[in-house]
Amino acid sequence: MSAAVEVKNISKTFGAQRALDDLSVSFDSGRVTALLGQNGSGKSTLIKILSGFYTPDPGHGQALVHGDALALPSNPRQVHAAGLRFLHQDLAVVPAMSVSDNFALTERFTGVVRGGFIAQRRQDARVSETLDRLGVPVRPSELMSDLAPAQQTMVAIARAFFEAERPTIFLDEPTASLPESEVQKVLAALRTAVDAGASIVYVSHRLDEVRQIADDLVILRDGRLVADTPNAGHTTKELVELVLGRTAPTSARGRSIKRREPVLVVDAVSGPRLQGISLEVGRGEILGVTGLIGCGRSELARILAGAQRPSTGALTLNDRPYAPTSPRAARRRGVGYVPQDRRAEGVVAGMTVAENASLSVLSRVTRAGLIQRGSERELADALIRRFGVVPHAPERLVGDLSGGNQQKVVFARNAALDLSVLVLDEPTQGIDIGARAEIADTCRDLAASGIAVIVASTDFDEIASLCDRVLVLDRGRIVDEVAGDDITVQRLTSSSFSTPSSDTPPGDLS
Repeated sequence: MSAAVEVKNISKTFGAQRALDDLSVSFDSGRVTALLGQNGSGKSTLIKILSGFYTPDPGHGQALVHGDALALPSNPRQVHAAGLRFLHQDLAVVPAMSVSDNFALTERFTGVVRGGFIAQRRQDARVSETLDRLGVPVRPSELMSDLAPAQQTMVAIARAFFEAERPTIFLDEPTASLPESEVQKVLAALRTAVDAGASIVYVSHRLDEVRQIADDLVILRDGRLVADTPNAGHTTKELVELVLGRTAPTSARGRSIKRREPVLVVDAVSGPRLQGISLEVGRGEILGVTGLIGCGRSELARILAGAQRPSTGALTLNDRPYAPTSPRAARRRGVGYVPQDRRAEGVVAGMTVAENASLSVLSRVTRAGLIQRGSERELADALIRRFGVVPHAPERLVGDLSGGNQQKVVFARNAALDLSVLVLDEPTQGIDIGARAEIADTCRDLAASGIAVIVASTDFDEIASLCDRVLVLDRGRIVDEVAGDDITVQRLTSSSFSTPSSDTPPGDLS
């Protein structure tokens, strides 16, 4: 079988770290290849080299697309002409523009411009033809903002076929924020794209999806190829062990169902998507808050962490009224926060690991208004060791770290505080298996020290394996409370779907 994309002997070094180490790998034409590996394994580096964002080490490597050489480094025009397309989690769409105009943003539309004006009918006709070819049930005139998340992803996939009869589409965690019903639509669209002539490279940490959609598996570890194998016949446990290079970690733990001394009490709190929520969480307890997209769990997390104010209701923290006006005010009361969007709200990508780690405790590393770099470095060293941030490089920019290691930095910054409560919103979204296990262990360690941990997540597997008690939300109300060994994926799924949620309005409802 011919290769859609082949790379030979590619290396990439960042300082003392070898991100890719003489890597040679190929992705077969007309198939779905899952590109797997822990955060930091080299997946993103390889994709960024092929997209022209990174330059490989001098004298190292070459790339072929359908047998033709691709210049390294390449510019965007060369990458586009070669038929390579890259879809990331944010999809790079403009919600306020039509489907047709979103196609036009990234494609040159030869033949639809006359005298400096776009021939709208011709443009729409070409877009409609492509949408029909891929079976995407939307009209060119529809606004992207009016489409469901899965439809937006399907439009982005269809857009890859413009000016490319046989595109190779690299997808990076395309379903990370989608509910299961929407995931299946995207996976079906990918199979349709392959039938229409595309080759797919699918990057995901969701192994259930990988087992469902992939024809082949390519697994990287420490910048090297460790497996290139057909998908058929591998169990999930075997995939985990191939990715990790060791026996799969167990996430089970002895659950406690005894009631603890309440540290945080929520009384009849409402907001735009919450309706009279009341709950309490005890010291040393891990409380899960889950449900379908739009259930209100993220809004509840933001209210508890001071990122959003409730419209009604009251909160009590350590037997005192608690009404934070900002996350900073919440931190002063001992409530930490790991937000869902770590890049936008959790870290400052242009600052170093040491600078990020000390942001919440600047008073400990300043003297006479000046930051003492030695103290900052000492604090960062201790936190890096405690949370296993890789590489151990306090001077490294956080934006250069993998998603899992960025999340560890956010945890580290919160751990520097004197916490009573830690609120986590989708803490493992887009993070690899190994980092997930480490973050789960961190939550358990924090709970064992007496901190109340609140995990808001739509990942039922994560919630079921981690939490002592779980609240299931639907349309802003608590519809079930589960504790101890009654916490199962089946119970959480059943509770989440127990009431209709089809009337949830469109948009980002989390």
